[in-house]
Amino acid sequence: MNGFFKNITGLVKVIIFTALIIVIAVIIALFIVKPWKEETIKIGAILSLTGATGAQGEDVRDGMLIATEEINAWGGINGRRIELIIADSRTDPQVGIEAFKNLEAAHHPVLYVSMISSVCIALAPLAETDKVVLMGLSTSAPKLTEQRKWVFRYWPLATNEAPPILMILQELRVRKLGLLYLNDEYGMSILESIKGEFEKTNGKVVSRTFEVGDTNYRDQIEELKDTEAIFVVGFPSHFLIILKQLKEEDFQGHILATSSSSDPSITGMPEANSMYLAAPMVYNPNFPFSQKVGEKFEARFARSFNHFAANGYDLIKLLAGLLEGEEISRETVRRVLESDFVYSGVFGTLDKKTGEHDIGFPLHPAQIIAGELEYLR
Repeated sequence: MNGFFKNITGLVKVIIFTALIIVIAVIIALFIVKPWKEETIKIGAILSLTGATGAQGEDVRDGMLIATEEINAWGGINGRRIELIIADSRTDPQVGIEAFKNLEAAHHPVLYVSMISSVCIALAPLAETDKVVLMGLSTSAPKLTEQRKWVFRYWPLATNEAPPILMILQELRVRKLGLLYLNDEYGMSILESIKGEFEKTNGKVVSRTFEVGDTNYRDQIEELKDTEAIFVVGFPSHFLIILKQLKEEDFQGHILATSSSSDPSITGMPEANSMYLAAPMVYNPNFPFSQKVGEKFEARFARSFNHFAANGYDLIKLLAGLLEGEEISRETVRRVLESDFVYSGVFGTLDKKTGEHDIGFPLHPAQIIAGELEYLR
């Protein structure tokens, strides 16, 4: 009988010891597999997911998602997971304002990201009032960041579109330029920049405008037909129609366009053949990092990688690098973005100076030849 109790006692000890080992192993595994601090880093993304720029909004969103997944898989920022809270502005400033107010009340994100000049400009006063960073993507209007403490931009300014276009116009010896532009802050900013610089060279500009929802541009094209070249300013959804109508109306001059037209959905159009444009280097096959991100994007979403997706991806990676090792707060985000830094990403190396609120990437003169984007110099 004593032997029986000895065996029972020993068995109990083994069971307890084994259970203890399992509990310790589970605790260790939880810390190794999921080393998260409880609170996430919330980023409010008010994107144009429907409307005239819906396709570009989806690209920005999906670029941000890929970067967020990469960073979270590597341990997040200071052990905290990034959480994207996405709202649709529908490319409408008033809808964007309502989305901002709702996100502020429900989630109080550490910063906001938005896109398109008209929406970002509408959100800027709210960001200033609530003392939270608003980062503008795919927005060129210079006035967005003017006299702003909490508003930043990661995208070329309207003035950055001018040098490559003016260089092309000079090479083509164009003296009379037609300018067909979107009637909003983005379009008017580029009109002002190009018109002012082109007229300094004694060139003549004839301009016609269109509204964001227009689909028929034939009257404007007819009025610009006697120019040597037409420079089109709009979103990719506009180029898809305007280039076809330029062909149908038998315009014989040169066609030029803003950097938005470097989207593969445009460069692959037969009507875009021989068109000149300003383009970022993200499409350069000699940029291996850009190519690698592009392959991941295309495998995940089954569509072409473009500079809108690259913009969303690069912003999240930039923020993660700047905030690593920092105490995360709204003021910290503003401070690190306002500091000087050098960052290498999918657009190349960016050298940001202290106090600057515009983080741009260079644009280069290019031409579409047989569906391919070719850089001219």
